[in-house]
Amino acid sequence: MSEETKENVIEGLIADQILYGKKYEPGVKFSYSTCLPPFANRFNGKLALYLMLEHTPEIMCPILSGLMEEGVMPPGLIIFAASGILEPTLAGGEPRGMRTLELDEFSRNFSDFLVEELIPDALRISGAKLDPSPDMHFVAGASSGGTLAWNLVWFRNDSFRRAYLSSPTFAAERGGETILTLVRKTETRPIRLYMTAGTEEPAGVDGSSLYAALNAADTFEYAGYDFRYEQFNGEGHGCRRENPTLWRRIARFIWANWQSDPTVKPLFQPQRISSLLEPGSVWKEVEKTAMPEKMPVRTPKGIYTFSGGKIFLGKQKKVVASGFGKITALAISKDRWRLYVADSKSRYLFALSILPDGSLTQCCKFAPLHLPHDFHQTGATDLTVLPDGRVVAATELGIQGVWVTGMIDLILPLPGDAVPDSVSERDHMLYARAGNKVFCRPLRKEPVSGIGGGARSHLIP
Repeated sequence: MSEETKENVIEGLIADQILYGKKYEPGVKFSYSTCLPPFANRFNGKLALYLMLEHTPEIMCPILSGLMEEGVMPPGLIIFAASGILEPTLAGGEPRGMRTLELDEFSRNFSDFLVEELIPDALRISGAKLDPSPDMHFVAGASSGGTLAWNLVWFRNDSFRRAYLSSPTFAAERGGETILTLVRKTETRPIRLYMTAGTEEPAGVDGSSLYAALNAADTFEYAGYDFRYEQFNGEGHGCRRENPTLWRRIARFIWANWQSDPTVKPLFQPQRISSLLEPGSVWKEVEKTAMPEKMPVRTPKGIYTFSGGKIFLGKQKKVVASGFGKITALAISKDRWRLYVADSKSRYLFALSILPDGSLTQCCKFAPLHLPHDFHQTGATDLTVLPDGRVVAATELGIQGVWVTGMIDLILPLPGDAVPDSVSERDHMLYARAGNKVFCRPLRKEPVSGIGGGARSHLIP
């Protein structure tokens, strides 16, 4: 079928555009289509974005266009995209599908490709002008595409904040099993979700899609996300993902109040966040000189210093601990008898007991830091102790917080997911430096308990 014939079948559809990846997916071939319903042209400059991963244009264009015309969802540009193909470089070679590499991996690489390469190309082809707000951008995907849809709203929250996940795998293929653990601990982001699964989902070596969906529903509720979960008895993987009746329910929830209040917000921040930070606080960039100077770890027996993998005490530089990879920071507990150690070559923060003469003993692996799937930096680059005794460390995922028991219960990303290289506290203000930028946000001055979201139903009756 020619491109001209396809456009006649569905007005506004530009099918089978070819794009080769450059920065993020170099040399990989992608085919995508766009659909701009004719009536939506008068909203040009304020168009919503609908990124449909592995959906059928001939089915979904009429469904979405009809919902737009009814006012259930905002008029917008629809982009249909899928994973790429790596063509052989030698004669006799066979093409390689890139779906697992691109859709299943819990990293931002393919999300960056979509936002920075494919979507701009689609805008160029279609001539559409989008509303720049990420609150007006939506993504939908099934199975591995559901994982990718989550990656987009998570890693590119500056571009997408609404999503439909059909049978998301969240499986142990390329780090997907870590997603929900990190969601529980990371500060809740502005994301609005609809998720579906069937009771006859597949279960394999990489996990069960049904249990993944149920775990995700419980995780999203715990973490304060605005979402709905719908389950279909006796149905399987990706069921009803192109069903018009289901899409009407999806659109009514995802786009509720889009005309009066389009801002996407978390329902609440759970106790791990709200008990530590001032309500409603956000990171604010401040002058570089505002970063508090690091104070040495001082004890009655002298100051602890470090070099390489060794810790020294006093002016005589007596070695009191060794065997670490590369120590980057030391901090002392509020009750002054535990010394915390950051080691850039280990994912662990360590803790040692301080004896009366200043020597150190009882070294233990205090806390295993969380790492991104495609991590570049293993250990913490800095740490400090907050007034409530919590240890906070600067890591590639952001600021990670550890109770004195060794349990990591929170991750505070910096703006733009910048990687902090140092962290400190002064006068109940938390500071973090990432390169040449310094950010701060206020801590609660008094401990607060019992703050959370409370029980609520996320299930569709």
